[in-house]
Amino acid sequence: MSLCGMLLWQWLCFAPNQARAQDPALPSQSLRLQNSPRFEEKISEQERKQSPTFVTGQTINARPDLDLLIEGDATLRKQGLNVKAQRIEYDQALDTIKATGDVRISRQGNLFYGPALSLQVDSFQGKFLQAQYELLKGGGRGSASEIEFIDSKRAIIRNATYTTCSRQPGPSWLPAWILKASSFQINEEDNAIEAKNLQLRFQDVPILAAPSLTFPLDNSRNSGFLAPLIGIDSVSGIEISSPYYWNIAPHRDATFTSTVMSKRGLSLDSEFRYLESENQGQTRFNVMANDLLRQRSRWGLSSQHTGEIDMGNVGLGRVGMNVNINRVSDDNYWRDFPKTGLSSTQRLLPASGSLKWSQGDFSMMAQVLQFQTLQDISSPITPPYNRSPQIMGRYDKRELNGFDFSLTADTTRFEADYSQVPGGTSSSLRNGQRSFAAAQLSRPWLSSWGFVIPTVQLHATRYQFDTTLVNGHLEANRLLPTFSLDTGLIYERDASFFGRGLRQTLEPRAFFVKTPYKDQSALPTYDSGAVDFNLTTIYAESPYVGQDRIADNHLVTLGVNSRLFDASTGAELARFGVAQRFRFSDQRVRLPGELPVGSGFSDILVGAGMRLNNRWSFDSTVQFDTQTHLSTRSTLTTRYNPSPYKVINTAYRFTRNQSEQIDLGWQWPLRDFSFSKETDTLPNGQAIGPGQGLGSDRWYSVGRMNFSMKDSKLVDTLLGLEYDAGCWLGRVVYERLQNTTSTSRSRILFQLEFVGLARVGASPLKTLRDNIPRYQYLREDLAPTSRFTSYD
Repeated sequence: MSLCGMLLWQWLCFAPNQARAQDPALPSQSLRLQNSPRFEEKISEQERKQSPTFVTGQTINARPDLDLLIEGDATLRKQGLNVKAQRIEYDQALDTIKATGDVRISRQGNLFYGPALSLQVDSFQGKFLQAQYELLKGGGRGSASEIEFIDSKRAIIRNATYTTCSRQPGPSWLPAWILKASSFQINEEDNAIEAKNLQLRFQDVPILAAPSLTFPLDNSRNSGFLAPLIGIDSVSGIEISSPYYWNIAPHRDATFTSTVMSKRGLSLDSEFRYLESENQGQTRFNVMANDLLRQRSRWGLSSQHTGEIDMGNVGLGRVGMNVNINRVSDDNYWRDFPKTGLSSTQRLLPASGSLKWSQGDFSMMAQVLQFQTLQDISSPITPPYNRSPQIMGRYDKRELNGFDFSLTADTTRFEADYSQVPGGTSSSLRNGQRSFAAAQLSRPWLSSWGFVIPTVQLHATRYQFDTTLVNGHLEANRLLPTFSLDTGLIYERDASFFGRGLRQTLEPRAFFVKTPYKDQSALPTYDSGAVDFNLTTIYAESPYVGQDRIADNHLVTLGVNSRLFDASTGAELARFGVAQRFRFSDQRVRLPGELPVGSGFSDILVGAGMRLNNRWSFDSTVQFDTQTHLSTRSTLTTRYNPSPYKVINTAYRFTRNQSEQIDLGWQWPLRDFSFSKETDTLPNGQAIGPGQGLGSDRWYSVGRMNFSMKDSKLVDTLLGLEYDAGCWLGRVVYERLQNTTSTSRSRILFQLEFVGLARVGASPLKTLRDNIPRYQYLREDLAPTSRFTSYD
């Protein structure tokens, strides 16, 4: 081949960054440009094999379809693979590469460096001697005496190190933590790294050694032992836990944890979770064969399930099913194990099962609900009535010739056992069955300038008791109507405050309700209770929830709201409201132990909220007694959140003659105490994003304190520090919780997080997230990795 022919062949087949243009002298079918808008994350094997090869270098010697020698800043690029070296020998017949001199491979975002490489390109089999590597998933990097590529998804790294710490300038640099092993077997298909004969060193001090350990390339789930958990509790003593995670399937997993408590003994905990298209749920079971403190066995069970059942009939459709089971071995379980997550109510553990069906405007529900009551001699509680069973049906029709109509029917069997109450008797029990039907008809008139909604309700109830009432009857009936009228106007005007264009509203509202009186003092209170008195419930027909008390109301509520909106975005910036209720007669129907409610004016409710920007927010509600000219109840909350990882929450709650508390919670970097510095960028100009912190070598203060001004003491306390070193994080948190008025418990949570590898210690993350609104994790993967992240 002539020199000109050789150069033309090289230009057409291998020249980088140059498009193949059609030469008029060549046949029309020989070369065609094909545009493709695709920028694909994954490349198919067919595309990889059919992709052309591009090469560059200072000198190129080639024999078509045989071999190719590139010397001097040599580069060979194929679809998904880029090889750079000083010298590259490419055998086209065998599809093999031999590269020497500052060799660098980039494949699917993974980078490999070393002096010499031999590689079969198609199968991606080969060896890399004295190599260094950087993995896309997890951000891990290290060095090895040899890297053997098994195929495109698997590799063995021998005599290797692994860390996520970024290399700093200087010959004496050592990573803050490093994992050394005789070999790492990387399996990208299983998303796992298996280490043999490993040692984990932190600050050049060995802290863990094991013959074998498997960990994921990223935060994906993989079966295996998790990092041990260590904690200190004032009651249980030193706690050391060893969890094992079982990744059963993509939609099922389980965790088994053995915990040794220095003051209690050994406990075994298990958790099973599943998430399917039509069913989801979880089950936790904790058992301690012999609690040394209580001298007995302890156990706890919590199981939840939500799903649907296909009835196999087009007319019936699907039936929803919910199961919620919570049971423990003894009354002291809630106090001894407050972090088991068995129930948010702690001392009232529900167990229920329900079936729900709906079709169009109809819906039905059947359930069984029973409670386990955990008693305390110092503060006994009355167990609620169980529902065994409850059957309910509802018809709800909207826009029926301008009317809205609903009908609800319910029958429930209520049972309770007061023998569980210390010193309690069954004389006040009213076990029996309650059936009721409630119909409601309303005619809403709605427009842009206001609304008028008259509503008529009719409530019919029948009771059948196992024992007689005080009047000697075994049955009771009640029929009560209710009429209400809800009206309001909406005025709008353009406004301007501090040079900002706003839309302001004025919304007066009047609500009238009339319910006649019927004596209900002999009836039990199966499920009734008083609602909170606030700016929403002041416009409700009844002050009670449940069906056992229907208050005799003859009243009117007058109120007015005003809101400010951003004229350009429509976002609500501020709201102000005031409302007061006037009773024309005394309310005679009350709950047991409830204070009388007389005629006349009620307390005034005043509320205000402002969110002038994304940093500041303020909410307040004040209940003001017009007779004593004193505040009956007040709540004020503020939040300052100028940028990610900076938040301060404050709350003041006051109830006259009951409680007065101040609540403070925060997350704030200690290096920056400036409250006027509000920035969303890092020092290098990069935007601050969630899950990445504010940069390395930074301390954060976190905490929450709840102070009772009435008792002049801290009720609950959470204080902690977080340190971000870049490739590792340290957390230490002290938590003190008040169990009752006289007892409390404390614990210390300490955790080391090796970014991209594991967390060691007792995790305080859930505690911080639950107690500090808008708390953010310093490291959290929120987006999947892409091969274009380190695209070469």
